[in-house]
Amino acid sequence: MSPPSPPWVRHGRAAFVALHLLAIGLAAIPAPVGGMNRSAWKAPTVQGELHAWADRLGMDHDAFEERLWGIAVAVMDVRGVVLRPFVQYYHRLGTQQSWRMFVAPHTHPSRLHIDIEEDGEWFNVYEQTTPGEHYLEDQLESDRFRSALFRYAWPAYKRPYQHLARWVAAHAQRDFPDATRVRLRWHRQTTPSAAERRAGRVDEGRFHSAFIVELDR
Repeated sequence: MSPPSPPWVRHGRAAFVALHLLAIGLAAIPAPVGGMNRSAWKAPTVQGELHAWADRLGMDHDAFEERLWGIAVAVMDVRGVVLRPFVQYYHRLGTQQSWRMFVAPHTHPSRLHIDIEEDGEWFNVYEQTTPGEHYLEDQLESDRFRSALFRYAWPAYKRPYQHLARWVAAHAQRDFPDATRVRLRWHRQTTPSAAERRAGRVDEGRFHSAFIVELDR
């Protein structure tokens, strides 16, 4: 049986555990990390949540959004000051919270479509989350890519979305010798309620955020 550790070792270990719990506990407090972008707040799903809460509280929609934005800015300012001493600690130990829990259902999801132009005509080669074989599906439908695609449909991720389009175009340059352009776009559709589904009232949706890449021929 090994001898007991000296008191200073036990006290030091207890202090470290307490400091670690404090550090991760502060970082785990809910905060709108990743959501401080006004363009993201204008997305239909977010607007639906804001309107629902404004109605519950009996407030004007625009006034409620402005007040909530002000609160969010203040919270993030305080959070930044409080967590500043621990930033290097999180980085060194890999204890960052890189994602947030979902706070509401995504009622206006977008699905990626990829189209190829040949002889002036567009034809679809990929449609996200639909049955059948699709172009680049081994990469685009992997777990890591699916997480990225969810983000790229939001306005705040415009640049990564364009990088994705150029990556797809580089593959299409080789795989479709007669293609002249590649188009990526999102199809947004409102998720129907159970009653709407039973009644056959399903939103047809619309395309948005099309991005076209010219191929070198």
